[in-house]
Amino acid sequence: MSWNNIDGYLQQLDIGPDYELWGVDDNQVFKWNVKSWIHVKGVTVSNITVGADFSVWCTTTDHKIYKLEGGVDGEWIRVDGFLKQISVGDENNVWGVNSKGEVFYRRNNIWVQAPGNLSQVSVAADGTCWGLNANHDIFRWDGEKWISVDGSLKQIKVASVHHIVGINDKNEILLWENGDWNIVEGGLLKYVSISPEEIIYVDNIYIS
Repeated sequence: MSWNNIDGYLQQLDIGPDYELWGVDDNQVFKWNVKSWIHVKGVTVSNITVGADFSVWCTTTDHKIYKLEGGVDGEWIRVDGFLKQISVGDENNVWGVNSKGEVFYRRNNIWVQAPGNLSQVSVAADGTCWGLNANHDIFRWDGEKWISVDGSLKQIKVASVHHIVGINDKNEILLWENGDWNIVEGGLLKYVSISPEEIIYVDNIYIS
C-alpha cells in the first residue's frame, strides 16, 4: 500500500464519497478542493463528519450541533441537542455521544437514547455502527444492544460493514478484515478516516 501526501495539517478529518474531504484545524472548518483547502466559515468546530449523501454535520466547542446546507458557501443550521462527538452515515444514520458518555441516534428528527456509555461512535450509510468506551474497548451495534469486539482502539471510523478502520494506543492503523484487526503499513498516526474507495489519515495528511 502506497501513500501520497496532501498539503496541510488537520487535528481531525472525515471523508465522504468522491474525495469529499473535510477537516478541522484550530477549531476551523476546511474543505479540500483537489488543489488547496477552502476555509468554511461560520462555526467554531471540535468534530466534523461527512455522510455518503454529502451531508456535513459538526459539533462545536460548546457541544452544539450544526448541519451545513448549501455547500461551502451555504449556512450552518442549528440542530437541537448537545453532543461532544457526532457521526453521520447519511441523513438517515446520525449518531453521537454527549459529555456524559450517553449515546444517541437520530430518528424522525428526534434524538433517541441508545443503551450503554461510550466515548465515541461511528456510523455508516448502511446502518453499521461501532463505538469505543473510555477504556478503548470496542463494540458494534446489533440493532438492540452493543456487542463486544476483540481488540483495543482509541479512535474508530466506519464507512460500511466491510470498511472499518481504527487507531490503537501505539498510533498504529488497524483494518477490520475477516473478523480480525490487521495492521496497515504507513507509520504512526493519531487519526484516521476511511471511505469505500480509500483511506485518509492525519498527522500530516495522506491518501491511499
